[in-house]
Amino acid sequence: MLKLDYDAIVALAAVVREGRFDLAANSLNVTQSAISQRIKQLEDKVGSVLIVRGRPCVPTEAGLHLCRYAEQVELLQHELNDRMNALAGTAGTVAAQIRISVNNDSLATWFPHVIKRAKNELGIRFDIFPDDQEHTETRLKTGEALAVVTAIETPVQGCRRVSLGAMDYIAVASPEFFEENFPDGVSLKSLENTACLAFDRKDTIQDQWMMNCFGETVRVLTHMVPSYEGYVACCVNGTAWGLVPSVAARAYIERGELVELSPENAVRVSLHWQTSTQSSEILRRLGDLVLEVAKEYLSPDMYREE
Repeated sequence: MLKLDYDAIVALAAVVREGRFDLAANSLNVTQSAISQRIKQLEDKVGSVLIVRGRPCVPTEAGLHLCRYAEQVELLQHELNDRMNALAGTAGTVAAQIRISVNNDSLATWFPHVIKRAKNELGIRFDIFPDDQEHTETRLKTGEALAVVTAIETPVQGCRRVSLGAMDYIAVASPEFFEENFPDGVSLKSLENTACLAFDRKDTIQDQWMMNCFGETVRVLTHMVPSYEGYVACCVNGTAWGLVPSVAARAYIERGELVELSPENAVRVSLHWQTSTQSSEILRRLGDLVLEVAKEYLSPDMYREE
């Protein structure tokens, strides 16, 4: 079994976290030369390249495994310090940092409530990768994230799933856009060649909505707007129609800024929390908190009953 220098692993994780050798050296209060030497010795010991030098520096697959190990050790150290402080009756330690991946719409709606509570109740600092709900689990597979909010119900190997509930998406447009494009109502014919919004090229929720409504899809003229705020703003200002989480859209509808294209139809996306089966106590507590908040904002579904 390989006996690796833990300080060298910490140096590697710092370079990945900061993206540069000089910034990693500053964060650890050592010289840049010391960082380089530690990583070179670690690569020699492992027998493979661990980091691709560049701006930013990125880890190889082997490097990601070591970074994930360093993060898990850091969480365990944080928990141990908390227990020892509790026994001594002294103040708690600095916040633990946890790298997670969360889908963009959750991050813009209900997940900030998790961030606030986790900071106050668990002493956590987050390093969050935003992504589409269909793709966040890739971060878990590669080791870039210790936990994810994902639409994939099958657990990643070695991970456990907690079902959070469903986020309902409704099709909306400004009243002016609706009147101009759908004077006789919303149909496949009236939808064809209308301006529509997508978050990016991975976003297929518009086609899912059309399939739910009509059993088939038609060609639309898609604007790629990779920003939740920009996406909603383009719906409100009449640029195009799009799918918005109902938890956020209702306020706009009540104010008369948006109208729903088909009130009887929504796309329901089930969300899940996935993390390692061997995760630390603080990650297990975070999972409980995520579920607790999700129950306030997400709808029950086939995976999570009321």
